[in-house]
Amino acid sequence: MGCKSSMLECIEDRGETEKRKRSDTRDEGSLLGKTEYDVLRRKSSFEGIEFDGEEGADYSTLEGPQDIAAYPLTNSVPRLVKILLVFPKDDQQMDILATTSRRLGWSVSVAKDAEKAIEFFQSRCHEVVIIDHRGQRAREANSICRAIRSSSVYHNSVIIALVKKSFLMHSEKNKIVSLDLLETGFSRALMECSHERILINELVGIYTSAILPRTQLAAANALYLALDRCRDMVHVTNDKHIVQFVNKISEKLLGYRIDEIIGRIITDVVIYDNFVLMEQHINKGREFEGNMNCKRKNNQMITISCRVIPFSITSRKPTHYIYIYDTTYLSENIAALSPSPSQTGFQRTLVAQRRTSDLNKPTEGRRRTSLSKLHSLQLEAPITKVISLLTNSITESTSPETAEQIETAIEILKTTELYVPSLKEDLDPVATDLVGALLASPRPAWESRKSSMESSTRLSATRVLSASASRTQIKGFRGPQQIAELLDRCLDWSFDIFKLEVLTEHRPLLFLGMTIMNLFHVPATLGCDEKIIQNWLTVIEVNYQAQNSYHNSTHAADVLQATARFMQSERLKQILEPLDEVAALIAAAAHDIDHPGRSSQFLCNADNKLAILYNDLSVLESHHAALTFKLSLSDENVNIFKNLERDTYKEFRQTVIDMILATEMTKHFEHLARFMNVCTARVSDAPPPNTAYSDSLDMSVLLQPENIMLVKRMMIKCADVSNPTRPLRCCVEWARRIAEEYFSQTDEEKKLNLPVLMPMFDRATCSIPKAQIGFVDFIINDMVEAWEAFIDMPEMVGYMRQNYEKWKEYNDQGITTIQDIERIQKLPELQIFSRRPS
Repeated sequence: MGCKSSMLECIEDRGETEKRKRSDTRDEGSLLGKTEYDVLRRKSSFEGIEFDGEEGADYSTLEGPQDIAAYPLTNSVPRLVKILLVFPKDDQQMDILATTSRRLGWSVSVAKDAEKAIEFFQSRCHEVVIIDHRGQRAREANSICRAIRSSSVYHNSVIIALVKKSFLMHSEKNKIVSLDLLETGFSRALMECSHERILINELVGIYTSAILPRTQLAAANALYLALDRCRDMVHVTNDKHIVQFVNKISEKLLGYRIDEIIGRIITDVVIYDNFVLMEQHINKGREFEGNMNCKRKNNQMITISCRVIPFSITSRKPTHYIYIYDTTYLSENIAALSPSPSQTGFQRTLVAQRRTSDLNKPTEGRRRTSLSKLHSLQLEAPITKVISLLTNSITESTSPETAEQIETAIEILKTTELYVPSLKEDLDPVATDLVGALLASPRPAWESRKSSMESSTRLSATRVLSASASRTQIKGFRGPQQIAELLDRCLDWSFDIFKLEVLTEHRPLLFLGMTIMNLFHVPATLGCDEKIIQNWLTVIEVNYQAQNSYHNSTHAADVLQATARFMQSERLKQILEPLDEVAALIAAAAHDIDHPGRSSQFLCNADNKLAILYNDLSVLESHHAALTFKLSLSDENVNIFKNLERDTYKEFRQTVIDMILATEMTKHFEHLARFMNVCTARVSDAPPPNTAYSDSLDMSVLLQPENIMLVKRMMIKCADVSNPTRPLRCCVEWARRIAEEYFSQTDEEKKLNLPVLMPMFDRATCSIPKAQIGFVDFIINDMVEAWEAFIDMPEMVGYMRQNYEKWKEYNDQGITTIQDIERIQKLPELQIFSRRPS
């Protein structure tokens, strides 16, 4: 109080004139004068509060601390609270709320539309948001509320609906209208009021009943986290000595899982000869200290110094006992005790197999340093064997023409890009553009970058990730009956992903993801709570760029659905272990996270920071994989991998990364050729009569680790480009969306004077049917037919062929532009589900 009083005196001494100075420049209203701003900032440093002036916030009526001190009620509000008022129009109610908030010393921001509200909230993360919910503004207010709650920085802000008195006196007698507000996402309702002192009391009540408890809860959670991460073992029991809490180090030291200790009496794991004496001591509220024997799960006993602290909620008889064990030295040497028994049988088997394979590996001979003796190394690649065989085949009897052909073949084989295709010269220009751009590797800088790109213009391909992005919260996994009925058919190949997109308000990945993750028992396999899976899906979906017409969370959900459908096949059930299935689902959900809607080659040409970071190699895929793990590991409430054993996690992580990188189209033919060589029957290996083509495969070959990886790569590749194999209605909509994204890239390339990667993808001249026909001919057809033969899923090939013929028909009819596609989408058979206005 002394600091506060002296500061007030300091302000008073500055005089009335200096106190009321204002800057001549104003932005969206009168801003706080520099002198008052400096004084209040210094005041904030004494009181430990946060203060920052924001452009767009109106502080014109704040008369300094003296004016605030004139309201005794403000003593209950010791910190600066950031409040956002969202009012489409200036009116008396907004003015009185702003004035009242400033009287309390709160920092006020005012927004007049949803865009400004989100912009202000993301920059300041206000503790209180009041949205005008009166009359016709209710629908827009609901949308703003949901948008704020979906914001990446939202974390327990109090969102209030300002309503009329008549709203709370709803005509339906038995209806509680505030429940509707809570369901929308509002924290509470505030009835309009023009009396300043009543509003002051309302706002103070909101602070003490909502904001302050949340602040205290956050502090309690921080203390809980510190306790859980403490290197000393801690047990908390109730007054009956039943264990209520144990921290993580306990599991490491004693071997019991947390759920195996909680609910048991402490004497099951702690043995003390004078327990009765200790109990008499702590029952009187006194601390007790002594050496106690702790029983590990393997029945090994360890002696630990322990202090028991009684704790009382009611300040009378102790209600809890806190056992603090001095285990720092044990935690540093825990490996010497015994292996942890908490490994699952499957994980122990994986470790044992790894160790056995390491033992069986032959010892490599000493490597020779002379390059001239490179051919005599014990290590040899298949390609070097082929080159040696061809070289040895050239003899004196070989005709000059044959020898020349063999030498040409050897020169081709000596290149490293054995699977890079070259396009035929007689292809349609649109097909050449599309296929060529998809398969093109980044060219050297001196070939691809024009001199005009030496400027500072860059495309920002990533969004700034807030420190609290991993805490994004979305309302519980409950939707209307339509969503539930739709998700019942989530494994059908004709599943309507666009209907789910609309019904979930562009959150299909969360809803579909939770359904599929539960169908595949992902929480149990990863050993984490279902809520962690939901949090992870929420964070992943938030980090997809919703403004992309194609590469958004709907595409991710579609790939996830296709992957799940593939894994229903008997072939994949025979090949994939539960952890393989989970890794595939995780990779599918996150495979395009934070995609900027531009190709990797575009980013390389634009000198984008991602291209620089990844050296122009697999730019987007590397970013998707890296960001997936960065977000997942950034917060305990999102980390779905935290309960995996280290070796299991490393193997799991490698699988996810490999599958995401496999979606890079420049390696398409390499992956396809390897898959067809290993995983499909050769023509000469005709199956027995009445046997399916794919049943002639040798499962012992397929179950080799490297071939299982090939299958997983092909699975996510087929899921990623499955659009032409879906029902026509979905196929056309996907074609429209990807065309729009390509058109947008071409527009930007022209604007930035960059090399145009797909010149025929000009929105005014491009033929979308020709692009789709070329895509099927040169990318999809062979891969889908090979995959269908492998997993026995004829509907894929059936839809692909029907759609192919339909695209030819559209092209013959002159339906080429995106406007033509949108026109035919109004036909009943091609119409996409949309939410009808009520």
